[in-house]
Amino acid sequence: MSTPIPFVPDRFKNNAAYYLGGRQAYSPRLIRRVAESCRLDGTQRLLDLGCGPGQLSLAFSTWIDKGVALDPEPEMLRIAAGLGLGLAPNIEHRLGSSYDLSPAFGRFQIAVIGRAFHWMDRPDTLARLDQLIDPAGALVLFATSHPDDPATPWHAQYRALLDDYSQTDPAREQRKSAGFENHETVLLRSAFASLERVSIIEKRRVTLDSLISRALSMSSLSRERLGSRLDELLERVRSLLEGHAADGWLEERVESTAVIARR
Repeated sequence: MSTPIPFVPDRFKNNAAYYLGGRQAYSPRLIRRVAESCRLDGTQRLLDLGCGPGQLSLAFSTWIDKGVALDPEPEMLRIAAGLGLGLAPNIEHRLGSSYDLSPAFGRFQIAVIGRAFHWMDRPDTLARLDQLIDPAGALVLFATSHPDDPATPWHAQYRALLDDYSQTDPAREQRKSAGFENHETVLLRSAFASLERVSIIEKRRVTLDSLISRALSMSSLSRERLGSRLDELLERVRSLLEGHAADGWLEERVESTAVIARR
């Protein structure tokens, strides 16, 4: 069983501003597939756990009655509230983490987690969610990845460059180690052991500046961790990408994935 990554509430305090601009959005087709699979009809209550800047709760806001978006970082919640302003009045943004989950939150028919489950004590989180999600409800883990694409050789070089500079982060080292179990293994030992994976693969255009922001959105590449080496990294990233960008744009292959976990 994997040891949980130590909880640092303000881990993304200085990365939050770059998250929306840098991280790839989840495919709208994937959101629809999940909503249809979970039979969302506008009457359900949703929990967006580790909501970050609020992409998932906003994406599902028209499929549900009410939602709670929970995150331990105030700056993420500020951005999330701004993103949903006037668009998702049915979403409540609340400060807190998986460690705060209790029956006081009420019942939910669906819980979603995007790019955040690995930061949690996963068995503890699943046990808490078992008390909050209705028997016929679902937990859905979302992620994006970038499959190798021979047409975009720069992408592997870009990833390798970011990996090289993030080696000093103990949390990343723990998460990438052979002993850190994947999410599916953890889920299969929990109450939510009936798993289904949905995946959408797309070609997307991305700006060079967005790829710079993607690096800045990663906690392992923060100024506090790298100091002046961050400027060196950004200079190397820009130098790499400028040779492949056409008028500031590049193309990448993006896979949006949802693991739907039910009892």
